[in-house]
Amino acid sequence: MTTIAQQSTTAERTWPMAAALALFVSASSIASAQSAECSSRLTATRFAMQTAAAAAVTGIEYVDMTRQANWHMAVEHDRSAIAADPSSHLHALGSYRMARSLTASDCTSAQALHRAAWKGAAASLAIGAAKEVSDGWYNGFSPTDLAIDAVGAGYAVAQAYVPALRHVTPILSVAPRALTTANGPTAALTDYANQTLWLSANVRELLPVSIANVWPAAVRVSVGRRAYGHGAPSDFVIGMDLDAAQLPGSNPTWMRMKQMLHAVRLPGPALVVSANGTRMVGLYW
Repeated sequence: MTTIAQQSTTAERTWPMAAALALFVSASSIASAQSAECSSRLTATRFAMQTAAAAAVTGIEYVDMTRQANWHMAVEHDRSAIAADPSSHLHALGSYRMARSLTASDCTSAQALHRAAWKGAAASLAIGAAKEVSDGWYNGFSPTDLAIDAVGAGYAVAQAYVPALRHVTPILSVAPRALTTANGPTAALTDYANQTLWLSANVRELLPVSIANVWPAAVRVSVGRRAYGHGAPSDFVIGMDLDAAQLPGSNPTWMRMKQMLHAVRLPGPALVVSANGTRMVGLYW
């Protein structure tokens, strides 16, 4: 594969992403209207903020890549392996988060909620598509990654239709050792071997009303997977963790912090199953 000398600046590395995303920012106004049933979160300002965040993270990913002379497709001989790669799962997690952040939460009818969810998912996929177009100048445009983006955004839509799914949340955890590499804190975004993707269930919300109170509201049960890549077997994990969103306190700053922490798995006990056997970990990250 042809490469060019690594003499570009960080700005030069990220311009394709910024240019592609700008096309979608200009189109975001079509979804910014308010309805009587539902106050849309998909405004031009919020869309632009999500776009800027995606561009920033993509720029960090490109720091250690060489920009190619020509735009190209990614080599995907084994799509099943690509789909199992943690980076692809993080694409899905990112697209889910973006779709959720752009979906209205104050809808008074199911139909309005469904429309809002589809708009949020479409905006999320637009950002994901722009990211993949930009990748064409680096590691290649990946249809598989874009398909998994659709899975993440699609799960946000599914939550609008199936109320029980709203209590099963995709979350992420990062091992502290990811922060001790040469890349420093930015490694937490790209060191996939030290990241675990989870589906975390608020058990109390899923239990019958008659017995729900026996389960602590702030305790979740999470099932996760850490994929090391390069042919190494994955770890499968199950454990309990604390849902910060259920903690007491209503200070506006604390409420925002709780919502942020709701998207991560806080350290806690877990059972790890891998090719090397099964072990109990008292504080799994």
